[in-house]
Amino acid sequence: MNTDRKRDRPLLARIPVWSLCAAFLFGLSTPFSKPLTALVPPVWLATLFYGGSLFGILPGLIPRMGLLPESRKEFWLAGETTPKEKSALFASIVLGGVLAPLALIKGLTNYPASRGSLLMNAESLFTVLIATLLFGEKINRWMLAGVVLVSTGCGVLSFTETKNSYQGSEFFFLAAFLWALDTNILRALSRLNPLVVTLWKGAGSTLLLFPLAMRSGPFSGSPETILESLLVGAIGYGFSLVVFLRSIRTIGVVRTGAWFGFSPFIGAALSLLFLGEPVSMTFVLSAGLLFLAVSILHKGENQREKPTLIPSENPSVDSFQ
Repeated sequence: MNTDRKRDRPLLARIPVWSLCAAFLFGLSTPFSKPLTALVPPVWLATLFYGGSLFGILPGLIPRMGLLPESRKEFWLAGETTPKEKSALFASIVLGGVLAPLALIKGLTNYPASRGSLLMNAESLFTVLIATLLFGEKINRWMLAGVVLVSTGCGVLSFTETKNSYQGSEFFFLAAFLWALDTNILRALSRLNPLVVTLWKGAGSTLLLFPLAMRSGPFSGSPETILESLLVGAIGYGFSLVVFLRSIRTIGVVRTGAWFGFSPFIGAALSLLFLGEPVSMTFVLSAGLLFLAVSILHKGENQREKPTLIPSENPSVDSFQ
């Protein structure tokens, strides 16, 4: 009976729109970040990205998004915000807002963006493993098969590209691991308003990165470079996080992470299109293997029991679900 009703729903109603949008927005950031790594030092670039992310919350002010806070107190984390939530937010800022982007930018400095994007599929692997080992999420045989295939695809791509004199794959694995930790930490923040989380994460990351950037040396980029960096941050690190958190509130952290795993393919495709990076047979085979792996992970998620979601205290959000 429930299956029949699910099949009767329109196709668009069954598509996890929020998680796919988050994947697309974040996937855009990698190919557009690559040229900037030659113009801006890594710490300064990360600072501009998260400074720009503050502008990414503006689309979230549209009432239809269902993300508007009920009161101004929510913006200041006043009221019912628990110490655990504040600690989780700080950890998310450090891991996902400072360390992970620094690792990604460092990797992009000397490594092809298309290959680096595919290596970021390791985030799906790490997200599932962390959710299973640390947070007790159940894993089925399909998800286990997907984990094995992701490991194989990333391993083959990393090994062969290292032989081709491309250095820096370890930074992508580090970034993937840090963002996987961040993804699971964000489960503790799903009760909070996504706009508030994005604001604090962007501001906190910028405040932590700015002193590091000042110590790394003076900034010498042009106004155009600054604007481009802020735009990448607004779209790829700001609005994508709003949409990502909205997805977690709707379908849970692991399913969101599984769908978000398609973002590396978007980044890889755009890198090939806009940057003109070469395509090898190993790249094609690894991309196909990783796509199969992510698809299998998604199939495993469909066979899992629906995760218990933390209810929203914002009526507009609940009604929009």
